[in-house]
Amino acid sequence: MAALEVMGRYLAAVRRGDREAAFGFFAEDVVAHVPGRSALAGELRGRNAAIAYVDAARAKSRDGEVEIELVDMLSSEERVMLLVRERFARGDGSVEIERANVYTVRDGAIVAVWIFEADQYAVDQLMAQA
Repeated sequence: MAALEVMGRYLAAVRRGDREAAFGFFAEDVVAHVPGRSALAGELRGRNAAIAYVDAARAKSRDGEVEIELVDMLSSEERVMLLVRERFARGDGSVEIERANVYTVRDGAIVAVWIFEADQYAVDQLMAQA
């Protein structure tokens, strides 16, 4: 299955709120590269570590709901880059994060994710909040 097809199915699962199906696209040995200085940053190895990161990040938003807007998508044979805008609902308003996520896809599974933040300081501040 081509990278773009895998990511299309992954995004469809995310959009319908089917987290189990979405996470099923992560290879068991996926490696996620999370930038910054927060406790969540670093090289995360394995599906469970990647899922734990997503869950911890979602927990920074009221009711664990994060609004995700797909701004653009670029693809090649084995990579897909998603430009996204994410909105986290906080008690004092919302925090908007813009990022580029670069996914490497092999054999029908996401094997690597690199996250590039537009404003790393804002993300570090958000991730440091309770």
